Amino acid sequence: MYEGLLIILVPMFLGYAVKTNNQVILRILGRLTMILLYMILFTMGFSLGQLDDLAQQLPQIGVYALTFILFIQGLNFIGLFIYDKLHPQPLKHSAEKMPSRWYIMLDSLKLCAVVAIGFAAGWLAKGHFALSHDTTTYVLVVMIFCVGVQLRNNGISMRAVFFNKRGLAMGVIFMLTSLLGGIIGALVLSEPLVQGLAVSSGFGWYSLSSVTLSNAWGPIWGSIAFFNDLSRELISLFIIPLFMQNYRSTAVGFAGATALDVTLPIIQKAGGVEVLPLAFSFGFITNITPPILLMFFTSAPL
Repeated sequence: MYEGLLIILVPMFLGYAVKTNNQVILRILGRLTMILLYMILFTMGFSLGQLDDLAQQLPQIGVYALTFILFIQGLNFIGLFIYDKLHPQPLKHSAEKMPSRWYIMLDSLKLCAVVAIGFAAGWLAKGHFALSHDTTTYVLVVMIFCVGVQLRNNGISMRAVFFNKRGLAMGVIFMLTSLLGGIIGALVLSEPLVQGLAVSSGFGWYSLSSVTLSNAWGPIWGSIAFFNDLSRELISLFIIPLFMQNYRSTAVGFAGATALDVTLPIIQKAGGVEVLPLAFSFGFITNITPPILLMFFTSAPL
């Protein structure tokens, strides 16, 4: 457990220690992160394509992913919505014109296409060639380092994170409802609770959750985690503009870890500069905790 935790946390904090104002370097790191993400998703699909009983496993992946999506994200929404009702804080201005959701959805579908291409390659190479788990681990380490650098240089100070009471409250609500949803999902599917808790700990960070669960329990669980977390990004495209005006915690919080990357432009457009401190605070919390929770749960005995 401790070795796996160090593999993830050390590059994260090393990256966070790097401070630079060079926008060229930051753009290069952003592109490198995407390339590494594609490599990780390809290898996950490749491993999935090499399974012997794949035809029997695909329906399980679909049913399990949908079950976890329903309970985890459903409880996230309910918990954050209740918080908004008890502590209302409507926006002081109207939302701006939103960017095209369909363009962002196309980017998400590209990720699914990469998994599909990897799956086809793995199926064709079955019995002739196999990828080492170490390859994926090395790629993940570099990607997490890049994420750490981007977190540090996104204008996020520790003071802004830990002195934003609403962001901290949202983070606690989001994490508790996610873990509760994972427990309920595992009970419904008659699976070990620790596996449900692991699936619920990705918080939308699909590259990290899919690799961690694939290494722990195989590509089937990695695929379940991937689709569970990727769906959050897609659903957020519609939740954010719909609820931002009167329910900012629900709109920002539903995005999970993506509040700091993919869905941040949507959050900024829907809520303006007014909600950015909240998004930074909540997003930092939901980006820093998944590595710890995922390694803890995947290292626990079933």
